[in-house]
Amino acid sequence: MTARLLAILLLPTIILLLLAACSGIGPGSGDPLEGTSWRLVTLGGDALIPGTEITASFKDGQVGGQACNSYGGSYTVSGDKLTVRELYQTEMACLEPEGIMEQESQYMDLLGQAGSFSISGQELRITTSGGDTLIFVAA
Repeated sequence: MTARLLAILLLPTIILLLLAACSGIGPGSGDPLEGTSWRLVTLGGDALIPGTEITASFKDGQVGGQACNSYGGSYTVSGDKLTVRELYQTEMACLEPEGIMEQESQYMDLLGQAGSFSISGQELRITTSGGDTLIFVAA
């Protein structure tokens, strides 16, 4: 194969790679959650227990925050699809207010079932595969 023919065959690939690099298409782009922080206001349709707070921050494919315990895990976004995996948390016992441990357990369970998300203004909605919703506001 001559150098000229090889250049002609490779030219479309080179152009596509350059366009992708200039347009931001590729790994790490297209993730509207990247670098955002949120505060949970509604957990499966219910308000949080007064005096409690649950947070979530998304950065570099990792989600983490604070409920009663600190937690973390990995996440991926594809369009409006959200997948959260490998969730872990510290194991402190929180005794007050009453119900805080159950609230945290419900949150971790629902976050692990994330199926889709939407952002509208200062609000993030995560909907689980079972149809439950987590509603956050920008922190």
